[in-house]
Amino acid sequence: MNLKRYRVNNIQEALQLIKKDLGPEAVIVSTRQVKEGNKAFGLFAKTMLEVTAARDDKSQAKPNIQASSQATASGYRATVNGMPRSESATALASPEVPTPTSKPVQSNPASDPYKALQPLRQEIQDLRELIQNLGDRTASYEGQTVAQLKQELGEMRYMLHSLASRTGQTDDLNLPENLMVLYQQLRFSGMEEKFARRLMLEAQKNIAEDDLQNFSYVKIFIARMLMKIVKTTRGVESITAPQKIFTLIGPTGVGKTTTAAKIASEQLLRYKRKVAMITIDTFRIAAVEQLRTYAKIINVPLSIVSDKADLDRAIASYSDYDVIIIDTGGCSQRDESQMFELRELFDERGRLHNVLVLSSTTKDSDLNEITRRFGVVPIDSVIFTKLDESSSYGSIFNHSIRFKKPISFLTTGQKVPEDIEVATKERLVDLMLNISGN
Repeated sequence: MNLKRYRVNNIQEALQLIKKDLGPEAVIVSTRQVKEGNKAFGLFAKTMLEVTAARDDKSQAKPNIQASSQATASGYRATVNGMPRSESATALASPEVPTPTSKPVQSNPASDPYKALQPLRQEIQDLRELIQNLGDRTASYEGQTVAQLKQELGEMRYMLHSLASRTGQTDDLNLPENLMVLYQQLRFSGMEEKFARRLMLEAQKNIAEDDLQNFSYVKIFIARMLMKIVKTTRGVESITAPQKIFTLIGPTGVGKTTTAAKIASEQLLRYKRKVAMITIDTFRIAAVEQLRTYAKIINVPLSIVSDKADLDRAIASYSDYDVIIIDTGGCSQRDESQMFELRELFDERGRLHNVLVLSSTTKDSDLNEITRRFGVVPIDSVIFTKLDESSSYGSIFNHSIRFKKPISFLTTGQKVPEDIEVATKERLVDLMLNISGN
C-alpha cells in the first residue's frame, strides 16, 4: 500500500498531484481542513485542505528460473508479479514442443534445445500477459477518471457536512449536489454561513430542475448572483468633479502609502494627468519619507500638512492639477480622538472622495469594527490590499453585503505602480469561484 498526504488549496489541485504521483488507480482515503503557518499565532494561519491518498501496489519481479541437471520441463516453476505459477498453469500458458521419440532424454538442459527454449518462451508469455493488463488499464482510464470525479464530489460533500456540524445551523440544508458543492466552495473561501446559505436557497428556487444537473450552468448562475451583490467603481474615473481629490484613510499597516503612490503613478503614466500628492502627519506615524521618495521618483509635488487649515491651503495651491492624492497616517479605530480629527479633516461630502483602505488578510470581525469606527467620516468606496497574501476572499463579499460600499481598487503586491488594478465584478467573482482557473 502506497500512502501519501498532500496539503493543497483545493480538491482539484490535490487530484492533479495524486494522479501525477500515484497514478489513475489511486483513491482518496480522507480529507480535512488544517491550519498552516505560525502555530503561536493561528489567527492568521492559512487554511489548507489536507488530502490523504493511497494506491494498492502489487510487487513485480522478474521470472525466477530454477533448473538443475536432473530437472525436467514438468518441474519448472516461474514467478510472475510476485505470484508462483503452478505446473499446470505453466503448461497452459506455454505448451511445450513435443520431443521426438527417437531423441534420447538428455540430463543436461543446455544440450536439449527444446528444454533450453522453455524459459524464454515462458518469459514471452508473461510479457504478453503484462501488455494485455496494460491495455485493459488504458481502456478503463476514462471510467477511472469519472469514478475519481465522483469521489471528489463525495469528499467535498463530506467536508461540507463536517463544517455544518460545527456550526449547528445547516441540519435542514438539503440542496442538490451541484449547489451543495458550490456552497462548500463559498464557505471554504470564507463567505459567512448565513450569506452562502441564503444564496444557495435563492438559486435553488430560480434554477429549473433539469438545469440543476448541469454543474457549469449552476456555477455561472451563482457567479451572476454574486455580481449583483458586489458593487464596484471605475477607480478614480468614478469621480465626476473636474478636480479629482482621492483621500486614503484606514488602520495602520494596510498599505495606504504604497497604494497612494500606485494610484498617483497610474494617473500620471496611463492617463497623462497632472498629479499632486498631500500627506497628513497628524498622528505622527505616516510614512512621510517613503512617500517623499515615491513622489521624487515619479516627479510629482508633495505637500506635508498637519491640520485642516494647512490641508485647505495645500488643495488650493494645486487648483490647476487634475488629480490630488491625499495620504494619511494609520490610526487605531478605537482611538476616539483620532476618529474625531479624521472627521474634522475629511467630512466634506462632494469635494473629497474618501476611500477606506482594508487588508484582505484581516479577519471578518475586525473588518466590521474598522468599517463602523471609520464610518464617522463619509466613506465613498473601499480598497482591498494584499490579495497576494491571502488565499480566501469571502471576507470581501461579506463586507460588501454588510456595508454596501463599492470597491474601487485591488492591490496584489508591493511593486509600484504594477501591483494595482481597478476592481471589477468579474475579477471579484473569479476570486471566489475560480472560473478562469488561475
